[in-house]
Amino acid sequence: MTIRHLKTFIAVCECGGITKAAEALHVAQPAVSQTVAELEKYYGIVLFDRFGKKLVLTDCGKRLLAKAKETAASFDDFENLANSNLQNNRIRIGASLTIGKRFLPQILNTVAQKLPKIKPCAVIDNRAEIEEMLLAGDLDFAFLEGAAESPNLYAEEIAGDRLVAVCGAAFNVPGELKAGGLEKYPLLLREVGSASRRAFESAAGNIDIDILVESASNGALIACAENNLGIAVLPEALVDGYIATGRLKEIKITNCSFKRKYFAAYHKNKRFSPQQREAFDVCVSVFKQPEFLRGISNT
Repeated sequence: MTIRHLKTFIAVCECGGITKAAEALHVAQPAVSQTVAELEKYYGIVLFDRFGKKLVLTDCGKRLLAKAKETAASFDDFENLANSNLQNNRIRIGASLTIGKRFLPQILNTVAQKLPKIKPCAVIDNRAEIEEMLLAGDLDFAFLEGAAESPNLYAEEIAGDRLVAVCGAAFNVPGELKAGGLEKYPLLLREVGSASRRAFESAAGNIDIDILVESASNGALIACAENNLGIAVLPEALVDGYIATGRLKEIKITNCSFKRKYFAAYHKNKRFSPQQREAFDVCVSVFKQPEFLRGISNT
């Protein structure tokens, strides 16, 4: 049985007969008669006593009419809520730490300008936590440094950057090193599992490193480097301002390049609403702007 059967039954009761119900529903009279008959046959009940052309509700029909009205009203409430887009205009966006700090403000501003009816909310966390939120359905989509590890996530490459080795202005180290030369100095690195740490380990190879500070906070590592505690390997986008003002100096690693790629990711079973798809496309378009492509051209 469908909501159409219930609404037809209600219309017959409220209109006082098949003919007027058909007019109210804008359907043919036989269709109304057939719908009522289907309802009675399906449940094995009698809803109306027929006295000539007059229909009179049975006691069973009277009890079921009250329930039919409740059910139809609940269905109408559901439809109204679904059609109002009260939920569909809320977009949940995730970003790993570097993207979150450097790029998410521009992403949110662009959404506000181009899609004023969309209500975005954002979460910034390390890549592993953002992946977990995508898998749990707590985010609609996210932007990650490095490819997603879970096979249940779809990831689309959208941009990239590079990591640079930096230290404080007074830290005693040559301006150029091979990757193996990093073994001689204390290092300030992101935590194991982060996109930055994986990119560093992949590029540097199997070297014996001395980690002085390991942190999930890029800001903490920058502060340690400024205070001449060691060499940090961090995203260029986060440290270029420090390098330009002389607060940090870059150490060229001559035999490897710490390249990274940015990905837009979402669950493979995610079904985007039209609003979510539009918001996703707008967010991705931000990474196609020249200032965001700089990281790729420099690698």
